[in-house]
Amino acid sequence: MNTYKAMKKGVDCVGCGCVLQGNKVCLRTVWESDLELIYRLMTDVSEKGEYWLMDIPAEPAFRRGFVERGFWHDSFGRMVIQNNAGNMVGEIIYFRNADYRAGYELGYQIFKREDRGKGYMSEALALFSAFLFESKPIPRLQVTVVAGNEASRSVAERCGYRYEGTLRQAAFLAGKYVDLEILGLLREDCPPLSV
Repeated sequence: MNTYKAMKKGVDCVGCGCVLQGNKVCLRTVWESDLELIYRLMTDVSEKGEYWLMDIPAEPAFRRGFVERGFWHDSFGRMVIQNNAGNMVGEIIYFRNADYRAGYELGYQIFKREDRGKGYMSEALALFSAFLFESKPIPRLQVTVVAGNEASRSVAERCGYRYEGTLRQAAFLAGKYVDLEILGLLREDCPPLSV
């Protein structure tokens, strides 16, 4: 069973402000100096895959989200994913899908095609999931993927998420309605962080 280390800022990952350290990636909170780069990377449609659901936030709203709460509060959080070379390769978020549900939904993306398939997201999702279970009083996490997006589903399954059901015609993609698959992870099924 894998365990992951929670790192304190600047420890073992000198200068990067790492919160969570894996073998391939480190995760950290967003800094104000990151905003321009993150916005440019997350809105670069030329790098999106065929399963990307069109959602581009307005830049003022994106910046306001950082100014108001630093992209980290009870109902939403964002961390950037850096590889060992210190390059920002992706992001991972948690959010409340509905007020009546226990737990969070997670979303993730690797920004550039050249960084996909290297195991960055599998490690990031495992770290982030363990961190949320250890820092929040929640019983479950879930990931929702477009049916047919085997790469994203495989990432979740490698991290212990299990298929729980399909939401039929729940999203609009490339001119048609598509199904969404829900995968869930319970607290007791998640390997812990080691400090």
